[in-house]
Amino acid sequence: MMIFTSLVAWFPLPGNFLAAFPEGARFLNEAGLVAAVVLTIVGIILQWQLPRQRMTAEERMKDGRMTETEANRRITFFRHASTVVTGLGVILLILALVDFSR
Repeated sequence: MMIFTSLVAWFPLPGNFLAAFPEGARFLNEAGLVAAVVLTIVGIILQWQLPRQRMTAEERMKDGRMTETEANRRITFFRHASTVVTGLGVILLILALVDFSR
C-alpha cells in the first residue's frame, strides 16, 4: 500500500487512474510475485549453466578462437550475473511474500 500512495504523490495522473481501480494495487503485488519467481528461476538456471559456460570458454581458448582475456571476462560475467540475478530474485520474492502476509 505504501508503494501505491507514493505513486499518487509522485505521479498524480497515473495515481488517480490507479485509485479508480482499487484492485490495481493487488494486481501489482501479484505481478511482482510472478516477476520475483521468474527472476529467481532465471538466476538458478544461470547458476546451473555456469560450469558449462566455463568449459566452453576454456575449450574456445584452447582452440584459439578466444583469447584468455575474453575467456576470463566471459567466466567472470556469468559468475557475477548468476549471483546477482539469483540474489535479486530471492530478495524480491521475500518482499512480495511479506507484502502478501500483511
